Amino acid sequence: SNLHSVRYAAHPFLKAPSAVRSPLSGLTPNAMTLGEVQSTIDDYANCARLAYDGGYDGVELMGSEGYLIHQFLCSKTNQRSDAYGGNYTNWMRFA
Repeated sequence: SNLHSVRYAAHPFLKAPSAVRSPLSGLTPNAMTLGEVQSTIDDYANCARLAYDGGYDGVELMGSEGYLIHQFLCSKTNQRSDAYGGNYTNWMRFA
C-alpha cells in the first residue's frame, strides 16, 4: 500500500494524485504512478475481502476532507492527464 499525504501529513514519502503543495503542511507530495494507483485500488479491494473473510459485514472508506479518495475527486489536487484525471468521470475511476 502507498502512503498518501492526507493533506495534513508530514513525512518524506508523501504520495498523492498529483504533486500539489499542501497548504496545511507546506509539503509537496510525489504524484502517484499509474502502477501505484492500481496497486492502491487493489489494496482497498484486498482489505475489503479480508474483512469479509474475517466475518465483517462491511467496511467504511474515508473519502472526505483531504483523504486520498477526496484528492482524486478534487480539481485542485488532481491535475492528472491520464485515465484518472481531466474530468469528473475519470476522477471517479479511483473512487
